[in-house]
Amino acid sequence: MHPLQRLAPGAYLVSALLISVSLVDYLGNAWPFLPGDVSWRYGVVGMISTFLLSPLLGCLLASAVAAWVPHPPVSRLLGGGMLIVASLLLVALGGFVLDSLQVRSAAAPEAQWVTTTSFLLASAKILLAAVALIVLAVGNLRAASAAAANRPGKGAPIRPIVGQS
Repeated sequence: MHPLQRLAPGAYLVSALLISVSLVDYLGNAWPFLPGDVSWRYGVVGMISTFLLSPLLGCLLASAVAAWVPHPPVSRLLGGGMLIVASLLLVALGGFVLDSLQVRSAAAPEAQWVTTTSFLLASAKILLAAVALIVLAVGNLRAASAAAANRPGKGAPIRPIVGQS
């Protein structure tokens, strides 16, 4: 084992902390859950844009370690999970568009520019995060396939041990 591979468990732990601590902070700020309230939905989806960077860094760190060590099952798990999260972000972004229209129409005319600006900034962050997750997911799935194809003995002809001269 290469000495740097001993860092993998610690790096996985740091990446898990980057993801989970941000998720717990986000859920704590979103509490109490009021999904029937358009203002709450608008705020919660807009707020997620401020919490995305740390989980993205955690995903990047875990992806790099899984590709470097290599750990194909971890790469596959990360790739699939990132595709699911990216899909959820894109669905949430679609709802955010509709909610922002309702919130903007209810705002005073002089405050509508704030709603529009906030919507555009949050939407750009969410969209870029979803794209980054998709790119990382594809990279993870390709890394898993490449690592599985390059396993020792994979694809190499099997030579009989007995009867060789």
